[in-house]
Amino acid sequence: MKWMEITVVTSQEAKEAVADIFYRAGANGVVVEDASPPLLAEDVEDYSLVTLPDIPLEEVRITAYLPLLEGTFRQIEEIRLAVSALPDFGLDPGRGEVLVAEILEEDWASAWKEFYQPIVVGPKLVIKPSWVEFTPAPGQNIVELDPGMAFGTGSHATTVMCLEFMHGRHLAGKRVLDLGCGSGILALAAAKLGAAEVVALDYDPLAVKVAAENVRLNQLEGHVAVAESHLFTAARGRYDFIVANIIARIIIELLPSLGYYLAPGGMFLASGIIRDKLDGVLHAIETNGFLVQQSFEQGEWVTLAVVRKVD
Repeated sequence: MKWMEITVVTSQEAKEAVADIFYRAGANGVVVEDASPPLLAEDVEDYSLVTLPDIPLEEVRITAYLPLLEGTFRQIEEIRLAVSALPDFGLDPGRGEVLVAEILEEDWASAWKEFYQPIVVGPKLVIKPSWVEFTPAPGQNIVELDPGMAFGTGSHATTVMCLEFMHGRHLAGKRVLDLGCGSGILALAAAKLGAAEVVALDYDPLAVKVAAENVRLNQLEGHVAVAESHLFTAARGRYDFIVANIIARIIIELLPSLGYYLAPGGMFLASGIIRDKLDGVLHAIETNGFLVQQSFEQGEWVTLAVVRKVD
């Protein structure tokens, strides 16, 4: 199969909006390249040796890959139009240039790897690409990750908010469910943070395959179970912590069933919510007997920590 590599040259101000344009076009993930240094632990001695891309500080290059199909060029045109419309929403797109190149699948599989750097979530957790060397600080757990063609590198705002929230929670001994697991990044993070049992579910067979490979990469077989599932169909019993980093429409769809799977005193973390869909999600949370305990925002994205209402 052939793929189209699409790069938008934009501004720091508009990078979240451009990433959202790609996700709406069907991209499973994006590569964000700018002059910002990668996040590294404080004790990494060769920090100063990291080579930064030759990109102006105010400029960002966001790249995504779409399979070359009959409708791909229409998708690319829609991306161009959406980028050109950013000023209508008060955003400066910078150069706003859209660059397109055709590549083979074997090239696609490795093209983005050079841009993917370790993500230090906090003193207890680091997300590290499997092909990058990294020396953790004392007490830091490493999640080895190869996202392949599944969503979930840890760099998107929705995933970052989930990781940061989970890092601050006491997950030791808990039973955790990751709905829409993608690459398995959140399920693996939960296991590394001490969860006793983790179940990772996704409707996409490709995501299930990638997540299972990452479980093996981290030697967590028997600790993290991966299965193909539409929402809760493969879930069993109740879970102390459920996370769904998906989209607003699916979060609304799963809320009527959430009470059957969330243990008393448990928490549901809903992420992947674009701000203009937030009201619908909040209404569904209220209607189904739940309460937002905390909310977090990055750019246009919102993450909600949800608990049962107390009668």
